[in-house]
Amino acid sequence: MGKWGTSCRRAALVAGAVAVCAAGLVAPASADDGVDLPPDSDDWGTVVPGNKSCVQADSWIARVTGLGRMVNTAMFETHYPTMGEAPEEQGGGRDIVDLTAGGFGIGKVSALYTRSLGHKIPVDVGGGSTRDVPCGAYAEAGGGSVDVGIPYVANPLGSTPMSPFGVHVDAVDVSATAEPGQPVKFRGGAASGYFSMFGQRIIDIPKIWPVNFGARIPEDRSQAALALAETNEQVTTDKLGRPTLDSSGHYFTDPSATSGYVNAIHASVLGSNAADVTVGHAAVLRDPANSEAPPCAVPSARCARPGK
Repeated sequence: MGKWGTSCRRAALVAGAVAVCAAGLVAPASADDGVDLPPDSDDWGTVVPGNKSCVQADSWIARVTGLGRMVNTAMFETHYPTMGEAPEEQGGGRDIVDLTAGGFGIGKVSALYTRSLGHKIPVDVGGGSTRDVPCGAYAEAGGGSVDVGIPYVANPLGSTPMSPFGVHVDAVDVSATAEPGQPVKFRGGAASGYFSMFGQRIIDIPKIWPVNFGARIPEDRSQAALALAETNEQVTTDKLGRPTLDSSGHYFTDPSATSGYVNAIHASVLGSNAADVTVGHAAVLRDPANSEAPPCAVPSARCARPGK
């Protein structure tokens, strides 16, 4: 079984670096490295246009896009302001819930929860009670146990799933917080996890989840890459959810950013079943021009809650 290590960045694939990664010309990753995301990336989630509130938040337990353009689904999504089938809070109780997208079975999750809040933030991170924070936003997602496969294939013996590519995470818990006068804050991680292929665990994820570290799957660079993955992916964005870029157009972590997102796991699966998978997603947006006090010490026309 492989060890978790440095690899070609998952997001470099999105920018078109598949050939480089597959050839084994892999750039080392570190906690300070950037991810070359394109400026029109929608990885933040759904940004509601024309929203009159100074903040937005989005979260989901899992999202899969791809598989021949047949799938583009965020499961157990919550959003602030609420939209369509995305309320402010969702939960699955203690039951094991089947995850499906576009008619495909993509996994199972237990004890799941997602929450997206506007103008209020938990008193304690992850806690149930909240405090009013005009123009503050909070998003979180987690689960007791999450299995995602592309596609998901259960193991009749009840052990590691037989999926061609699979992700397993225990006690996943991520959150993003935005408050006036402060940069965006992220929290991400899990108790344990692993990546698997056809019933074999190939990479164990360490208990201490480094920020923006990833792996090439398989690790043997004499073989073509089947997937690129990243743990505790933390990305700062502008007020429209676009990754912050430097003067040369490359992503950089902006320590003063007021918006961004975190994924417990973000994997790009290559080949005929190409897909993009995120597990445990939390994202917040805060427009500093419309959310610093004044005028947002009290919600106003510039910083209004929907319906007020």
